Amino acid sequence: MKQWDLHITYGLKHYTVKSVVEYHSNQIMRIRVNGSKTSLLLENNYPLLNHSKSKKRIEWKIREGKIDKEIEKNSRLMLEIMEQLEYLIKKEFSTSSGIL
Repeated sequence: MKQWDLHITYGLKHYTVKSVVEYHSNQIMRIRVNGSKTSLLLENNYPLLNHSKSKKRIEWKIREGKIDKEIEKNSRLMLEIMEQLEYLIKKEFSTSSGIL
């Protein structure tokens, strides 16, 4: 299983959180992001887009856990997590790198 440390900022504090690819198929990828008190299970469609060489953007869904989207710093936190994960996913799971 692939694991990454994500370096995020929440409010004015810096944190390192662990993320683990829990499930990976030809169509979806599920990644668990573990904070100190809670975790999120995020799902994306990158494997499908990558396999079909689509130029569409990656779509994310929260499968477990929740985050209050009304609080601005929570929205920034989710964007920061997704941006870091997208970078790492594209770097390590791209078909052009010959890994899949």
